[in-house]
Amino acid sequence: MSAIEIDKQNGGLTWLKKNSAGLIICLVIGAIAWTIAEVEKSIIDRAVIDALVIAIVLGVIAKNLLPLPSAIVPGSKFVSKQVLEFSVLLLGASVALQDVTSSGISLILLIVVAVFGGLTVAWVVGHKLLGLSSRLAILVGVGNSICGNSAVAAVAPVIKATPNEVAAAIGISAILGVGQILLLPLFAPALNLTNIEYGILAGISVYAVPQVVAASFAVSPLSGQTGTLVKLVRVLFLGPMIILLGILHRDTENSSSLKEKIKTYVPWFVAGFLLLTVLRTTDVISQDLGLQARGLSKLLFVVAMAGLGLGVDVREVGAVGARVALTILATMSFMIALALIGIPVLDLG
Repeated sequence: MSAIEIDKQNGGLTWLKKNSAGLIICLVIGAIAWTIAEVEKSIIDRAVIDALVIAIVLGVIAKNLLPLPSAIVPGSKFVSKQVLEFSVLLLGASVALQDVTSSGISLILLIVVAVFGGLTVAWVVGHKLLGLSSRLAILVGVGNSICGNSAVAAVAPVIKATPNEVAAAIGISAILGVGQILLLPLFAPALNLTNIEYGILAGISVYAVPQVVAASFAVSPLSGQTGTLVKLVRVLFLGPMIILLGILHRDTENSSSLKEKIKTYVPWFVAGFLLLTVLRTTDVISQDLGLQARGLSKLLFVVAMAGLGLGVDVREVGAVGARVALTILATMSFMIALALIGIPVLDLG
């Protein structure tokens, strides 16, 4: 064995020794969160509280209530950054661009306005009016306008959000999202909405995919199918949003070399996301393989959320809690109003 190979092997062992404690605790927390979500599915056919939420909550509890050793910090930071970024990359393998255009131009137009309008409302209300950081306002916006926890988790590394900001966006959105599940079905009889109209309303306005399923199927199977379709089209806008935010939040102080400029505008995991999206769109990556990649991405997201939770200080989250809640409510209200206006205007019923 050459000296170079020995150095690499020793370097690998040193890295593993340094990070093993944090890696293990993140894997354990992630496994517990995933198991709890699977138990939910076995009892009520769906996980109302998503595994991502459970993982970050368990991580926060462990961080703030247990006497954890400092040895876990390097590994948990690695998981919350590098593993999270790789999870975003893998998502690209499940995105076929032709799926976006298959839902009808009018519905796509409504979803585009909802996605960018919801993000704008969150940024204006949260950042400009209530004084939240721009990063936190954006996380609230993408979570509530695109696809809930997964959007927050995917966008966080792109805009360099802190663990506390991620925890606030996910935790408070999830709580208010549960309230939306309970209250939104009341709109159907109160406003005399058809099953399809209510499905579009739920698909446009509800926070996360499992919550859309719960809120829409509570009215009828047709509402459930419609709501799920609309929500999944919203999910497809995550890729373009990641790219756009990556450009807008570039680090302008980086080196001026060509390599560094490319990395500044397109982070490595966003470039990988784009490449996999092209391969999926052209069927180089099959639909089945894409679904497997999405499943693996979700598993890694759960582990990454555990790592993020282990870096959260609940006192800092609590300090912005009320302002985050108001920002979320403003965004939700905009999405609901937009759907109720857009459905008759665009004749989507």
